Amino acid sequence: MNTDFRGLWLLGGAWTAAYFTLPVWLLWVLSALMAILLFLLLRPRHDRAYAAPWFTGPIILLLGVVAVSSLAFTDPQCQLPGAGEQQRRAVVRFEDPATAQGQGAAAGRAEIQRYWANGQWVPCRVPVFLTIDFGVPATAGEFETILDLEAAAAGAFDWWAHAASEPQVSSWVEPTAADYLKERFTQGLRGLPDNAQALLPGMLYGDRSGQDEALSEAMRSSGLSHLTAVSGSNIALIGAIVLVLLRLFSVPRAPSAILMIGVVGLFAWFAGPDPSVLRASLMGSIAVISVLLGRGQGSLGILCLSGTALLAIDRSLGAEPAFALSMLATLGIIMLAPALTEILLHIFPAWFAQLTAICCAAQFTCLPVVIALNSDFSLYSLPANLVVAPLLPLITALGMACLLLCTPWPALESVLIWVPGLPAEAIGQVAHFVSGLPGAARPWPEGLPGIVLAVMLSLVLCTLLVLGRETERLRVRQVSLSVLGAILVFAVALVLPATLFYREDIAPHWSIAMCDVGQGDAFVINLGDSEGWLIDTGPPESGLLLCLERLGISTLSKVFITHTHSDHFGAVGELENSHVKIGERLVSTGFDLELWPGARALEPGTRQAARQVGFEVVGPEARFAKYAEPNDTSLVIRFSFSTGSGTIDLFTAGDMETEAMDRLLRLHPQGHAAILKASHHGARNGGTEIIEQIRPQILLVSAGKDNSYGHPHPETLAMAQQVGATVIRTDQSGTVLLTFTSQGVLGTALGTPVR
Repeated sequence: MNTDFRGLWLLGGAWTAAYFTLPVWLLWVLSALMAILLFLLLRPRHDRAYAAPWFTGPIILLLGVVAVSSLAFTDPQCQLPGAGEQQRRAVVRFEDPATAQGQGAAAGRAEIQRYWANGQWVPCRVPVFLTIDFGVPATAGEFETILDLEAAAAGAFDWWAHAASEPQVSSWVEPTAADYLKERFTQGLRGLPDNAQALLPGMLYGDRSGQDEALSEAMRSSGLSHLTAVSGSNIALIGAIVLVLLRLFSVPRAPSAILMIGVVGLFAWFAGPDPSVLRASLMGSIAVISVLLGRGQGSLGILCLSGTALLAIDRSLGAEPAFALSMLATLGIIMLAPALTEILLHIFPAWFAQLTAICCAAQFTCLPVVIALNSDFSLYSLPANLVVAPLLPLITALGMACLLLCTPWPALESVLIWVPGLPAEAIGQVAHFVSGLPGAARPWPEGLPGIVLAVMLSLVLCTLLVLGRETERLRVRQVSLSVLGAILVFAVALVLPATLFYREDIAPHWSIAMCDVGQGDAFVINLGDSEGWLIDTGPPESGLLLCLERLGISTLSKVFITHTHSDHFGAVGELENSHVKIGERLVSTGFDLELWPGARALEPGTRQAARQVGFEVVGPEARFAKYAEPNDTSLVIRFSFSTGSGTIDLFTAGDMETEAMDRLLRLHPQGHAAILKASHHGARNGGTEIIEQIRPQILLVSAGKDNSYGHPHPETLAMAQQVGATVIRTDQSGTVLLTFTSQGVLGTALGTPVR
């Protein structure tokens, strides 16, 4: 093989020692084993002089483990007493005050400086992930608060912490020159569109504080979130600009290298100690020194040396996702991109083959970390990255120029900033568009099985690619590439079902749709001409808008919300901010109208009709709903559909529970209805008396697949069987359409939606 992989052994050993805390006895055992292998290495040899023993790699791995572990034992050990949940008075400070804090809720990595125990302050630096609902000033340094603490299983911090009392600031952070420069640059962005204002600071120096939750989620779902982290491309571009300037002034080679390292270090100080910044800066500096000494670039060795050095300095990076993503993405580009480029050159032009290879290589190696963080992956990440890739050099080069001009020449900067600003806005628009496509975030097995599967898939793909390029045996290369192709075809067949791009048209004459929104309710009544009524919205981000789009509904002349629980009311915000036109907003007499501006409460006995559909409000009575629990304030309605063969009724009662429902039915007895929406997703406390009294032909149960509540309850299903009702469930059939025909009610399952 042509590539020297010894650096990977060193990096693997250092990373293992940084991630796991090894006991002293095991460290002694590994040291003894390394000594034995070194002795074998130094013994007289009879093989060829250039041949390396098989155990050279393990020696280097053990060297990395012993070196990083030994450094860890020299660090002062400090831990909070107790390992379980606890509450403790402490003095804390955020690691990055400028980006983690604000006047509202704040969250970010922080460090306990000291805690109160036995009547005195105990100095102890403990990393935590801190959330604060009170907010603290952006310039706050240390502050005292009461912390609710929960031990973290893994990561770069030891505890999850939540501030249970208002922070009392005891010290302040003086703004640096970098802070002033960032502030002036941010002010110069105010004329740009929203996406550009939020993305440019992240794309230039890793500041994501301007991104709102919607944009951050869109960037993540589209696979573009890595663009807002400083990477090697930023460092390389800065180095190239400096090198061109130095050559213009005929600066000698050695001073040029020193100046380039100085500029890279200055940029790292400006951007902040983000793991990707540290990795890219150190790797760039080592590369400059390597070229200066005539050692060549040696990208893989430089990457491994940089990672090992950072892990030796700060062991917490071993469990830091940002560090892992930065290292693995760079590793993939170095090791896999050349092989992928050779393969893709047979299909695409050279520029497109190289760009595609880089995107694929980074995704192959980063897949396990992405799955560990999100339990899903972006289906459109590759095409999205290919679309925006040509914009990145323009954004980085001119963006950095604007950053330098914002202080000495703000007038020029305010005009020039539009050149990188418009491409940045385009990237934001692409992220929002891609995240809204069906299947943007594909599900993956959760927990340890999903992570193990991702690791195995990534290892197999990477091994086959490296073998296919590095081996000198033609047969091995052919087999490796053939198996690789077969695996990729099989993987695509699993994660990219044909239904993602082809969906059978829905007949326009359906009457009722039960949308699959997971553990929640969302029902649509079809009025024709893309108009409908909606009963509940389901929980947030559960796919309501996708369901409406699939059904062809663009106007909701009435939206009924049964009660305030999130699984019925949670997606109202998404609906209000969508392109769907909304008419009346209707709720029960027990609904808090302040939660939904413009809503109107329906009194029992209210009747209305539109086209072939009418409804009558059965409950709840205001006198009972005023002091009732939210479930028992549920809007109870009887809908009537006029068909050519008669009238078909739908009875729905939200989540109203047994006692309240029995009282309501005593006040307002109900006759038979063909369709009944099971109360409380078929839970036991939804009662079976309503099923016995209504005696439906069809019982609709909207419940999440494998939900932790056990919905629907066996008693509910047993009663449905007793009265002869057909049970239709979203957890089994996905979204379901009911169509009224002359023969009765026809049910059609559309399946689980691709979200």
